[in-house]
Amino acid sequence: MVFPSPGCQTCRKRKVKCDYTRPRCRKCLTGDRKCTWDSDEQTGLHFRSENAFAMGLRRRPPKTSGNPAVPTNSISSAFTQVSNSSRVQPALSLPLEMHALYYYADSVSMETHILGDPSHDYGFHVLPHWELASPESCLRLALTAYSHAVIGRNRGIEQALSLAQRVYAMTVEKIQRAIARISGDTIYQVILAVMLMGSYESVMYFSRESTSSLPPDAVGSRFWGIICHEKGAAALLIARRERGFAANTELDKAIRKKCLHIIILRGGPILDCLKDGRSWGEDGHELQLDSLMIRVLSLRHKSMCFLRDMDAVEPETVDKARSIAMEAYTLDYDLASWPLGLPQNWGFQISRTHSQPSSNVADASVGIPTHNYPSICHATIWNQYRALRLITNAIQKRALVALQPLLEGSFLDTNIKRCQDNINDLAVDLCSGIKFLIAYRTPNRGSEATALHHMPYPSVATLLAWPLTVAVSVDAVQPPEKTWLKSALKVVSLSLGHSLLESVADQGEFKF
Repeated sequence: MVFPSPGCQTCRKRKVKCDYTRPRCRKCLTGDRKCTWDSDEQTGLHFRSENAFAMGLRRRPPKTSGNPAVPTNSISSAFTQVSNSSRVQPALSLPLEMHALYYYADSVSMETHILGDPSHDYGFHVLPHWELASPESCLRLALTAYSHAVIGRNRGIEQALSLAQRVYAMTVEKIQRAIARISGDTIYQVILAVMLMGSYESVMYFSRESTSSLPPDAVGSRFWGIICHEKGAAALLIARRERGFAANTELDKAIRKKCLHIIILRGGPILDCLKDGRSWGEDGHELQLDSLMIRVLSLRHKSMCFLRDMDAVEPETVDKARSIAMEAYTLDYDLASWPLGLPQNWGFQISRTHSQPSSNVADASVGIPTHNYPSICHATIWNQYRALRLITNAIQKRALVALQPLLEGSFLDTNIKRCQDNINDLAVDLCSGIKFLIAYRTPNRGSEATALHHMPYPSVATLLAWPLTVAVSVDAVQPPEKTWLKSALKVVSLSLGHSLLESVADQGEFKF
């Protein structure tokens, strides 16, 4: 506090220096004046306890006796603060809705200069569009539903889960009305709302209990056939182009890439307008990898015919199986050549150990080489690249195995072994890349991070979800690496609150 004058009132009024002698100072005694002191005044510094205010006590009473609604502009400014500063926690006195929104904002608050290209996931674009949306918009409702679903599942808050279900139903109706009168100002808000609805279903509706009675479909999944939100988002992207609305290139890339990843998992066909990555903003080495991903997607779709009944291949299907095996071989060769054209700053350092991987989760990372990447962005691209090669080699191996009963010779055995060796090396490298991201910039991890005792930051977990889902779905991955990858995916699912990913980690949902 400020340093008040400890002198008597008489000297202060006369503006002369007091010697502070009580009960009568020397100035007043010499001038025969009345020496008056404040009754509660003490000499020295005055202190006032601020502890109560630091713990949340209001300095002024609220204007009403109830809990006033939090103004929208204050929420917006709070989001701006959270999105620019990691791990900002809200006050305990905030209502559940604000806790849920803060929880989501904190999950995407890692700085973009650390994560690299923000187009890796659409979630980084939600808050800027949320701030521009009207209070009654479908995006605001969608974020409310999704944020309550995540915090409700991760924190076991039944009230949040119940509210999330009610808001979800309202959001679906709001999105339908918004599409009917869509414009260039609102189309990206609607697209993001649709994507949030897809993420909401991944959190809420795909627990083991809710899907245990469903039979697997052609790709092994028990529930992905009913998902349509990502298809709707892709259709809205196409509508944006057709109507000439202004483009957000980074968001377009994020939505398209998410859709491509889902199509690969499902083994479905791709729309022609999504094939050319250049027209969606991809360039350089990422464009080259994007074109390879489109070829992997096409190969995956073609291979579905014999992946379902690989043991029932008839002689007349030999030519088709042979064609798929040759296409997979050529594609893997081109994938293997992609790193050769990368600049030096895209590389990573490897530190190898001599011990072997263990099936024990706590020891599973002992035999995994240590990788050091220039950034999270580089590690993410390398992990996606390895996932694409895993798919290609798995399809090629399945095609060759299908041909074994029909063709003789050591040629098939040699190529089957080559595919298995590639899968083994890719799985180990993928484990190393995953381990790097899990331990990245997290304090007090050390060796515990490799044992998966800590969860990765949600922003990073989002980047790990797809390559891990692919890796645990490849049957040819060896048990030690498969165990470690499943454990990593389980930790990622807990970080994101996704019951879908948890189901994949526990019992598998796809077949490659």
